[in-house]
Amino acid sequence: MPNEDLTPMLSQYHHFKRLYPDCLLFFRLGDFYELFYEDATIGSKELGIVLTSRPTGKGRERISMCGVPYHSSFSYISKLVSRGYKVAICEQVEDSSQAKGLVKRDVIRVITPGTYFEKDISGLACVYKKGNTYFCAYINLTTGEFLSGSFNEEQSYEFLAKFSPKELILPRGLEYKFDKLIASFKTEVDEDCFSDGLKELKRDFGVYSSRALGFDKEEQLLPCGCVYVYVKRTQKGFLPFLNKPKPYTDEGYVRIDYKARRGLELIESWEGREELSLFGVIDRTLTPMGRRKLKFHILHPFRKREKIEQLQSAVEELKNKVKVLYEVRKHLDQIPDMEKIISKISGNLAKPKDFILLKRALFSLDRLKESLRKGGLSSSLLVDLTEKVEDTKDVAQYIDDVLVQDPPIHLKEGGLIRDGVNDRLDELRNVLKNGEKLIKEYEDRLREETSIQSLKIGYNKVIGYYIEVTKPNIKHVPLHFKRRQTLSNAERFTTDELVSLEEKVISAQARSRELEYEIFIKLRERVLENIERIAKNAHVLSMLDYVQSLAYLALEKGWKKTTVVDDKVLEIKEGRHPVIEAYVKDFTPNGTCMDGENLIMVITGPNMAGKSSYIRQVAILTILAHMGSFLPCDEARIGLTSSIHARIGSGDILALGVSTFMNEMLDVASILNNADEKSLIVLDEVGRGTSTYDGIALTQAIIEHIANKVKARTLLATHYLEITKIEDNFPCVKNYHMAVSKEGDSINFLYKLMRGSSEGSFGLQVAKMANLPKELIERAKEILEDYQRGNLSYLEKVYIKSVEDDQRRLEQETLNLIESIDIANTTPIKALLLLSELKERIRSVKKSTLGGLP
Repeated sequence: MPNEDLTPMLSQYHHFKRLYPDCLLFFRLGDFYELFYEDATIGSKELGIVLTSRPTGKGRERISMCGVPYHSSFSYISKLVSRGYKVAICEQVEDSSQAKGLVKRDVIRVITPGTYFEKDISGLACVYKKGNTYFCAYINLTTGEFLSGSFNEEQSYEFLAKFSPKELILPRGLEYKFDKLIASFKTEVDEDCFSDGLKELKRDFGVYSSRALGFDKEEQLLPCGCVYVYVKRTQKGFLPFLNKPKPYTDEGYVRIDYKARRGLELIESWEGREELSLFGVIDRTLTPMGRRKLKFHILHPFRKREKIEQLQSAVEELKNKVKVLYEVRKHLDQIPDMEKIISKISGNLAKPKDFILLKRALFSLDRLKESLRKGGLSSSLLVDLTEKVEDTKDVAQYIDDVLVQDPPIHLKEGGLIRDGVNDRLDELRNVLKNGEKLIKEYEDRLREETSIQSLKIGYNKVIGYYIEVTKPNIKHVPLHFKRRQTLSNAERFTTDELVSLEEKVISAQARSRELEYEIFIKLRERVLENIERIAKNAHVLSMLDYVQSLAYLALEKGWKKTTVVDDKVLEIKEGRHPVIEAYVKDFTPNGTCMDGENLIMVITGPNMAGKSSYIRQVAILTILAHMGSFLPCDEARIGLTSSIHARIGSGDILALGVSTFMNEMLDVASILNNADEKSLIVLDEVGRGTSTYDGIALTQAIIEHIANKVKARTLLATHYLEITKIEDNFPCVKNYHMAVSKEGDSINFLYKLMRGSSEGSFGLQVAKMANLPKELIERAKEILEDYQRGNLSYLEKVYIKSVEDDQRRLEQETLNLIESIDIANTTPIKALLLLSELKERIRSVKKSTLGGLP
């Protein structure tokens, strides 16, 4: 539709919609943000609000529209952004009462899934590929965190999965595996965004070379530049505080592959429930900063013994000094999300109440530091954290001196600055008080002069102050009253004296609000001058909250301190799975003993006997030990671990076009290619996605490869009892089973790990416990007995059946080929070729004999 056919307002709308075509445009009209056309249809559906319409111009068609109140718009925006939409805020940038013609508007901010930092759902990543190297950057606008690193393809997935960004930025055309485990939504940008962004990043951060930031290669900063300009372009004047980008390195951390994170249910369960994960069970933090720190270290446990022991000492000291621990928790409980407040203040989104929250946090921090000093703490980490707390009491005091204790929500309402802060403001407030008093006195005088007792003076934003007289008393109104408004049951008037009084009051009110806003801006600038000191304190608090959380957990649960050693061992006495123990009554503990002579544990037993839970338990206790946490066990000695790999459950995304078995093999290949001698490998039912014989062969080959090549501590849970024979040829492989007790045809699970292999898989007994039909169980028994008759093993029976099937198939194909020959039209050369093919088929059939059995 040509612009000349539109109203001026809609022409303005189209101008901004062309600039932001991929966004829902929130177009400010008075007290509402309106959406038009397709945006309105989407908004109405997603937000559950009424879809209306308006004409595009005089006598023209109507267009769809819907709107939300601007003062409560962020709840609506939050819903849209969480569903993957981008929202462009088109604001009125001049006072409508002062505008001549159409009010000026501009897009002041674009909110995307990765940039909505005030709602703590942000997290933005970017991937750039050069050759076979993937350069990845991650930025969190809530915390100011800014990281970048270079990886191979598999490692890039691990990097992204650990941070779980809400939005992933990719160069247009780059094929990159994308699923919800890595990020929620993706955005594509042009290639020049990377080079242009790098220049802008270096200029804004005052960096000449990437080496100044600790990067070896300039390419490592390319995704940083791209994500930085993306944030800068979208947030405009609301860009929050950001740290300089720094290299991401996992050298100091145990590497946990992203399938292990999911399989071990570290942050959330398979159903997406946080409370059923390791994080949900061990979280005793009291601040949002501490929660983020705990999540980070569950996925990034420490790898160096010195760091782990330093943490253990701090945890032990707080656990033993209960009074200090409770003092620390009391003060931490008073501290809000300082990192988010810092982002809102630096991003120009903070309300007066955010400054009050910051003030309380800084005062609580000062009291916390005093408690730590008086606690007589000696562990090096706690002493260091105490000393690192910056003295920001002056900032807190300044806020307290300027702002009232309970300021209004909106900045320009007035009433947020204390009396005595500014002499001129105090004078204006006196004028306001006196003016209101004078108006009240004038009202009383008019009642006396006119004898109209119902006369009253009121105020509204449209006509200002007015004198209201009911209809029956109109005859008593003096001549100098000037009519302003007619109502159904009253008339409204004004007088020259009331106008004069109004000017004094309104002028004082407007000037006092302007002055309050100016004082507030100076306050914000003062806080911004100290924002880096405050940010450092937020970081210290996150670590302190992390340490006290582990200490409180150990005290509450009675967990034991573990010994961390350099040897390749895993010795745990009476270990317990922390998540299962939290939800299961009478949990059965189990020990673990792994070393060079007991490197690989092959664990057999029926379903539901506890195999999978046990191997998960060992991996989780290893992670907890490397976090500096105490463990749910009687005693433990944990050898330093370089990486933890797990293939547990399918967890496959079939929509990607890859079969479950192929996914399993790809995961196992990744584990074998990335594990080393100090790794811990956990494999659950490997090979079950293919035929029994293939599965057994693959599982045995995997164990042999680990024993001969990788030499990593490994726990394998399997139903393939044939695998247990490998113990005879490999001294480092040991068989274990989950014990059961038999009573006739029934079994009871004991959940106890025992040396040796299981007597069987007890599949029929488990099926019976699951209440399958009785006749089905009986028929299964008959089939099983048929397989078990004779001298051949179950494996041989399966193999023979496979051979017989192959023979029948080859024979049928050969007969079909002979039958299809057209003798009349077959040349001698074709006949020779067919004869050669038939001979080859017969040779294939002869090779399919029992001699192929191992």
